[in-house]
Amino acid sequence: MKRKIIFIDSASDMGGVEFSTLYLASHLNPDLWTVTVVCPRAGKLSSACQNEGVQTEIVPMPDLYSTSFRVGKSDTRLPNLLAWIWDGFSALAAANRLLSFLAERKPDLVVTKGIYAHLSGGLAASKANVKCIWHVQDFISERFGGLYRLLFGLLACSLPDRIVVDGTVIAGQLPDRIQSRVSIVLNGVDTQVFRTGLDDAVVRQQLGIAAGDVVVGHAARITPWKGQHHLLEAFGKVAKRYPQARLLLVGAPTFDNDFYERKLHSRVEELGLNPQVIFAGFRADLPQVLSAMDVFAYPSVEKDTSPLSLLSAMACGLPVVAFDIEGVREVLGETGELIPVRDECKMAEVLESLIKDAALRKQMGIQSREKAIAQFSLEQYVAGMESAFKCDEV
Repeated sequence: MKRKIIFIDSASDMGGVEFSTLYLASHLNPDLWTVTVVCPRAGKLSSACQNEGVQTEIVPMPDLYSTSFRVGKSDTRLPNLLAWIWDGFSALAAANRLLSFLAERKPDLVVTKGIYAHLSGGLAASKANVKCIWHVQDFISERFGGLYRLLFGLLACSLPDRIVVDGTVIAGQLPDRIQSRVSIVLNGVDTQVFRTGLDDAVVRQQLGIAAGDVVVGHAARITPWKGQHHLLEAFGKVAKRYPQARLLLVGAPTFDNDFYERKLHSRVEELGLNPQVIFAGFRADLPQVLSAMDVFAYPSVEKDTSPLSLLSAMACGLPVVAFDIEGVREVLGETGELIPVRDECKMAEVLESLIKDAALRKQMGIQSREKAIAQFSLEQYVAGMESAFKCDEV
């Protein structure tokens, strides 16, 4: 007998969490599941789901505000208490709307995606007496003396019936007494969509990249913890020696981090790298964009766990250089080059070796794709999630 499953997502635009929602919702076994994806508003996620034949519903939810604010022009952030209060009441309002929706649809299982959905969807599912799984794909912030993680842990003990995390490091942040209810399922990508041999001519033409240029690429949200400033500094150390080298930054800002993107543009000007650094913004054609790259750099300084853009780059057969944070190490292992976090000189050294050595790029790229196929295919990801969904019938 089919089970009804409802995914409740916190966002409407596409990021890593939303892509994982799309991949999972569109590939669950249709003989076992009837799937609905709930979004807070119409947007790229609902459109993408509809294009894949996945039923979507819009349950309006109040906008959230950032729970911290920047001090002047520095990167220092302090708690935004008014936002915490507003977001709390907003979550309660959203929970009431979701409760009415769940009472009407009567699902067998609710899966929440994103902190706002964990809270509002978890409350609604609890009141509706529906089994709930939190799919936690964000490192739990240690800001403010660990207060945020403490509050998250308290809620995790009471709201969800089970928690699925996409990295071992997140599981380690959760309270010991609920570890028996925690499953670790790393993300996966479609290795037939993200693959070698794709035609990159159109993308290169659009972005002004010549046939002989060597492209160091990166794809992620433009936000400080993704470390794009470190990558820019590292690239700046070698760019003048390799005029055919290009740095391609793919992604859009989130929340108030357009401030950070502006800082990156200013730094490009200061370093005189305008012809060599390309800001591509959000791209829906990521497989083709990745194919236009020769090297993939992943300079996140914290938080990331089995990031989809990294897995996608590996599946496309790209050599990878990344900062050595736990969630990236868990995916990359010895397949790519892991370097000490924030070590721009070492990153520059590795980038230079890859820019000038096509044979090394090819060798590392083959290893990347082999690992992606062996360990991070979409089929493995979906099977792992279905197993967690059925574990003790949640």
